[in-house]
Amino acid sequence: MKKIILPSLLAAVVVFIWMFISWAVLPWHYSDMKNITDQALLEHIKSSLTEPGIYLYPGEPAEETDAGMEKWFEQYKAGPLIHFMVYNPQGSEWNMAMPMINSFLINFISAFIAATLLMMTLAQNPSFRRRVIFVMLLGLFAGFVGPFIMWNWWKFPFGFTIVGVIDLCVTWFLAGLVLAWKIKP
Repeated sequence: MKKIILPSLLAAVVVFIWMFISWAVLPWHYSDMKNITDQALLEHIKSSLTEPGIYLYPGEPAEETDAGMEKWFEQYKAGPLIHFMVYNPQGSEWNMAMPMINSFLINFISAFIAATLLMMTLAQNPSFRRRVIFVMLLGLFAGFVGPFIMWNWWKFPFGFTIVGVIDLCVTWFLAGLVLAWKIKP
C-alpha cells in the first residue's frame, strides 16, 4: 500500500490541475449549459418549489394504472422534458474552499483506486505504454457508466456527453502517465 500512496498523490495533483484547465480555461463543458434569465419564471419557480431536491417533468406517474401511465406518456410526448434540475430554494454563500478540498480528496481516492488496479495487473501490463493505456481505459469505463448512462436515460445532450467522456479519457491518460512512471513491475 505504501508503494501507491505517493503515485496516487502525484496523480491527484495532475488530475486537479487538468480539471481546472478543463473547466475554467476551456469552454467545452459549457456549450450545452443554459442560464435561466426570465425573472418571472424564476419567481414562479421560487413560489412553486419549496423543497430542495432534484426536479423532473414529467415526474413519476401519479397512478400506476393504465390511465395514469397514458397521461404520463402524453405529457412526455408533448414536453417540455426537465431532467435533473437541481434546486435549493434557500441559496447559500459561495465558498470555493470546500469544493476544492473535496475535489482533491475525490481525485486522490480515484487515483488510489486506479493505482491499486494497476498494481494488481502489472504482470499483464509490463510496459509503460500498456500501463498508461490501462489507466486511460479506466477513464473510458467511467465515461460509459457515467455520462453515457445519463445521455441514454435522462436525455443529456450528446455534445455534453461526448465532452464528458473525452474529458475523463484525457484526465485518466494524464493520471496514467504519472502512475505508470511511478508504479513499475
